[in-house]
Amino acid sequence: MGFDFLDRVRKTSIAAGLVVSFVVWIYKGPWPALALITGCAWSLVNLHVLRLLVLQVTNDPEKHKLRTAAVLAVKVPVLYAIGYVLLTTGRLPAVGLLAGFAWPLVVVVLKAAGRLLLGLDGKREVRSPGSGEVRGGI
Repeated sequence: MGFDFLDRVRKTSIAAGLVVSFVVWIYKGPWPALALITGCAWSLVNLHVLRLLVLQVTNDPEKHKLRTAAVLAVKVPVLYAIGYVLLTTGRLPAVGLLAGFAWPLVVVVLKAAGRLLLGLDGKREVRSPGSGEVRGGI
């Protein structure tokens, strides 16, 4: 699993989150649906910033020391201030924000479990046609 895994998680989270928020809108109203979308967007921005940090730290950390510090200096106050404002305004239900924030994390777990169950990340055995001989994986 590489960073393309996170790209797939982002796309799946957005698509499935929009579908679920539409259902929430129908059954619970617009504010819970908006809370779900907002929490999901907040979480996806957080995951994107974490991805940038990991890339900077793993690719020549000495070169990116200042940039990493700048990203952390912006990430922590800005993202958590936005979260504080969202939770304290009272317009959006906290449960909807929490569900939206957890949505991409649930997608990560489900996608990873699916890859594990399907064996997509390990070696696969290949049988030669007709001989029954098993060769090394692909």
